[in-house]
Amino acid sequence: MKQIVKVLFLLIVVAVFTGCGDCRNSTANSNANHCTKQNSIYYWKTVFELDSVELSFLQKHDIDRIYLRMFDVATEPDFLNGTTQIVPIATTKFISPIPDNVEIVPVTYITIDALRAMAGREAEFASLIVERLLVMSSYNECGDIKEVQLDCDWTSTTRDSYSKMCKVVKDSLSTKGIDLSITVRLHQLQETPPPADKGVLMIYNTGALKNPETYNSILHIDDVEPYIKRKQYAIPLDYAFPVFGWGVKFENNKFVSIVSYECKEISEKENIRYERPTSEDILEVKALVEENLGKPATGNILYHLDYSQLKHYADNEISQIFMY
Repeated sequence: MKQIVKVLFLLIVVAVFTGCGDCRNSTANSNANHCTKQNSIYYWKTVFELDSVELSFLQKHDIDRIYLRMFDVATEPDFLNGTTQIVPIATTKFISPIPDNVEIVPVTYITIDALRAMAGREAEFASLIVERLLVMSSYNECGDIKEVQLDCDWTSTTRDSYSKMCKVVKDSLSTKGIDLSITVRLHQLQETPPPADKGVLMIYNTGALKNPETYNSILHIDDVEPYIKRKQYAIPLDYAFPVFGWGVKFENNKFVSIVSYECKEISEKENIRYERPTSEDILEVKALVEENLGKPATGNILYHLDYSQLKHYADNEISQIFMY
């Protein structure tokens, strides 16, 4: 079974490649090896392709680190054997070269179903994930990798399993001089973090998306404030803020789907709640977080690099979000 799992991961790597081109929060100790102050941004698409406007945006705002999602780890049914397999999906295809003088942090998103399915085999999959991330980074000429990130919406019931995985990943990366970072949701702040060198607090998607009474599910200080109660966290944190918008469609007050912000065509029974946090919203939350958890360990991060979304924020607003 172990050989089958490894073949599945590595075969998909081959298929993808042939088809594509002293730092700390004010209250948290840091073991991180790499802690240069940097402006950073996420890239969360399945095709890495930057246009001239996005390249200009990176240069204008001195963004020299991109957290680049490489693939997701999910489950899918094996109908032949009547089992469930854990596989990499939605692998990013590289069209554009990596911009000069930009550090890439390869990221993988692990679904909660995949994490549960890994129980008892965390070390096995941890090794496969590290291998795939580093091979993809090398093949696509992502430069010197100083940090790898795992993204997972783990809960108190899955924290132990995730911790086992993170320990294997961290130990493996440390032999190569690479740090492990993990994403941290607001609800995870109340839990002991898994083993990692640092974390990124994801300060977006904070509200109840499917509740028709929600004002703004992407970001609202009333949704953030209850979680920001502690004055320290066990690992250093950077902070990621949203610079995007969407529409949330309802029919007869029941959630239907997320739609484009430009979507205007709806029936009489439907309505769309348009959401986009203003720079004032973001800066208000930023001040709250810094007051309680301290300044970011290495810098603030935008989510994410898409100029169709970023164009709604003025240059001075972007600069204020990055400022620390």
